[in-house]
Amino acid sequence: MESEPQVTVLFTEKPHELNAYVYGPFTPRTIDAARISRRYPHITGPLEHRGLECVEDFGLSDYIVHVLLPDGSHLTISPPQETGKIADAVSGFPDSWHVTRDHPDATDQFEVIYDSEPGGPHEHNRGSVPAMLAAVYQRLEQLGVPGREELLATQTRAEQLLREAGFVDHSTTTDVRFQLPPDVTGLAARSVAVTRAVRSFQSEGIGYACPADLLGVVVQTAPPAMPPSSRDSAARASSAALPHVALEPTAPREWSTGQHHQPVARQR
Repeated sequence: MESEPQVTVLFTEKPHELNAYVYGPFTPRTIDAARISRRYPHITGPLEHRGLECVEDFGLSDYIVHVLLPDGSHLTISPPQETGKIADAVSGFPDSWHVTRDHPDATDQFEVIYDSEPGGPHEHNRGSVPAMLAAVYQRLEQLGVPGREELLATQTRAEQLLREAGFVDHSTTTDVRFQLPPDVTGLAARSVAVTRAVRSFQSEGIGYACPADLLGVVVQTAPPAMPPSSRDSAARASSAALPHVALEPTAPREWSTGQHHQPVARQR
């Protein structure tokens, strides 16, 4: 299964400006009070520090943590769950941990990563959070999930490529946004900048989404290799059909999305 790009650049166009928004695990975002970890900040904090999304939910008798991974699978980190028994509401430090990994679209993909419950292979660690997280980190490394430094480097690289394509940094505390200078007008001029950036993104595994006609003007004369995206068939058709045929002014605008996948299998 292919992993989704960890960093994606979204191009949006207005009559007098063309913006490029960089989205990644460390992009500033509005804090959702409902998603703040209230029971396991000592677990979700380190994992979110690696750029992973964590969601707390309630299990049979205590809260559990779901961790979304780039390949669409997720980890479930759970204390002991006992039917009919509600755990201490202020604990967060149970006697043991049970960590599994599964995929919603692959029922045969299930594994137990860590089990320190009585009789489990890690029972000697009992409720140790560092020991549990060490096992989780080890499995993440085996799966090729990038760490914090690698993700930050990718996001920084995306910003650098936008600058090289002629975009100017207009980032704020709430978003990472780049914009073409106001004197760059017209479809042809904008297409040159967007196509240059997209070609660089493809070669470095950075995701992108942009109006297809912003690629069409340049791509018709020098089509780059644009592999189909794994995210949806509409995006595949849009990317694979290049060179792009100009749309009628009244037609709905098509979008191209993609990522040139270059997975790195890291051995530890």
